[in-house]
Amino acid sequence: MQLDPVLDYAPRKGASALDYEADPLLRLERNNSSTRQAIIYAFSIPPLTFLTAFVVAMISRTQSGPLCDAGTSDWICSRTYEILFPVIPGLVTLGGTLGAAWITYRRWARYERWRPWLAALWPLMLFTLAWTTGVGTMAVIGSS
Repeated sequence: MQLDPVLDYAPRKGASALDYEADPLLRLERNNSSTRQAIIYAFSIPPLTFLTAFVVAMISRTQSGPLCDAGTSDWICSRTYEILFPVIPGLVTLGGTLGAAWITYRRWARYERWRPWLAALWPLMLFTLAWTTGVGTMAVIGSS
């Protein structure tokens, strides 16, 4: 058997779809990796949301404003930050939820393991709803 120097030593960018069909272990490793990624993704969006909210609150506190000067608030000091505090982290939660939905669709379309991504999507939807209704009222009502 003779080796073709061009084809046999060409660099490969990973396993092809045919490799995944032929090798059950490779398919199992990819599926387990997808499950791990979905779990990490689902558990990373809420802390990222709270971190974003904390950064917005810290910026508001350092800039001060009429609400903090009057003594009615310690963290959210102006009407601008009453709007930004729910909206910016809300965009993070919404982006995380829509991202999980998109990844679910892409995994489903490629016949990969998509169910863990759907399972990650449901708690993210609930978290987005909880953030929007719980904290989002601050943007509508304000501190009055």
